[in-house]
Amino acid sequence: MKTTFTTFASSRWLSLALLFVIMMTAVSCSTTRTPGWLSSPGEAYPENQYLTAVGSGSSLQAAQNNAIGNLARIFRADVRADQTLVDDYIETMRNEDVDLERITSLISTTRIESNMEMLNVQVYETHQDNGTYYVLAGFERLRTSTIYSREISNNEMQISELRSRASGEESVIRKMSLLRSALVVSEVNENLSRQRDQILNRSVQYNPEVEQRLAIEREIEELSRQATIRLRMADGFPRELDGALKTVFQDMGFRLGESVTDPLLEVHAQFIVEDTDLGRDDAVFKHWSVIIDITDTQTRTDFRQFFHEGRTGAASDDQATRRSARDARDVIERPFRSFVDQQMRSLIN
Repeated sequence: MKTTFTTFASSRWLSLALLFVIMMTAVSCSTTRTPGWLSSPGEAYPENQYLTAVGSGSSLQAAQNNAIGNLARIFRADVRADQTLVDDYIETMRNEDVDLERITSLISTTRIESNMEMLNVQVYETHQDNGTYYVLAGFERLRTSTIYSREISNNEMQISELRSRASGEESVIRKMSLLRSALVVSEVNENLSRQRDQILNRSVQYNPEVEQRLAIEREIEELSRQATIRLRMADGFPRELDGALKTVFQDMGFRLGESVTDPLLEVHAQFIVEDTDLGRDDAVFKHWSVIIDITDTQTRTDFRQFFHEGRTGAASDDQATRRSARDARDVIERPFRSFVDQQMRSLIN
C-alpha cells in the first residue's frame, strides 16, 4: 500500500508540474503574440517623456509609415501658410544646416510617408502577427522641443532680416515681396511654435509668433494702399477670367481700381480663342491662349510675360468656347498665381 501511494503521489505531482509548465508556456506565448505596448504604450514609454503612436500594415515599411502618420496627426497644427510658398521656402533653405524641412513636413502630411527622418522620429518597437506588422514610433519630447526651438530661433533671424530690408527699400513692389516672404516664414514659425507647445504638453496664453505674424500682416495692409493695380483687358476678355485675375492680386495684398491714376502695376490681359480642326465630325475644338503682361511703373521694369495655351473640345461651338474660358480660369487661379509669386520672389534675391 505504501509503495502504491508513493507512486500515485509522484504521478500526481508530475501531472501538476506538467500542467504548470503548460500554463506558463501559454502565458509566455500569449505575451509574445500581443506585446503590452500595442495597447498601453505609455507603460513602456511614459507620456511625460515620450510622444508615441502605433501603426500597422502589410509590411514593416507600411507599418512604419502608418505609425508616423498617426504620430503627426496627434499634434499637427492648422496650416495658415500657403503650402506652395512653404514648399518654396523649404527649397531655398535646403542647403542650410537646419532641420526645417523635416519639421515642416508635419505641416503637410504629403511628405510623411517619404521622410522617415522627420522630427527626430525613432521606431522603438516592432511586432509581426499573422502577416500584419505593428510598429511603435515616437520621439523624446524634450529633445525634439529643443530642435523646434532652434528652428524657431533661426526663422526669427530670417524674419528680422527680411523686415529690415523692407524698411529700407524704396521700391514698393520689392518692399511688398520682402514682407510677403517674412509673412510666410512667420506663418511657418507660428505652426512650429504651436506644435512645440503640444510636444511639451503645455498651454500658452501668449504666443509671440502669433503677434509677430499679425504685425507683418498690418505692415502689408498699410503698404497695400500704395500697391495699386490697373487692369486692362483686351476686347472679348471673359468676365469669369476678369474675376479670377482680380482675386489673385487681391489675395496677394494689391488694390484694384478702374480709375487709378498712378498705379504701381499695369496689367494687360488677353484671351484668344481660335477654331482648330482635328479632323473629327462629332465635336468642335478650340485652341485658346492666355497672355498677361505686368509692368512695374515705379521702376519701369517688366515682369516676364505669362503665356499659357490649351485645346478644348465640345459638342457645339458655344460649349467649346465656354469650356475654353473655364479651363483658362483654372490656369489663372493656379499657374498664374504661382507665376506672380515666383516673379515677386525673384525681385529680392
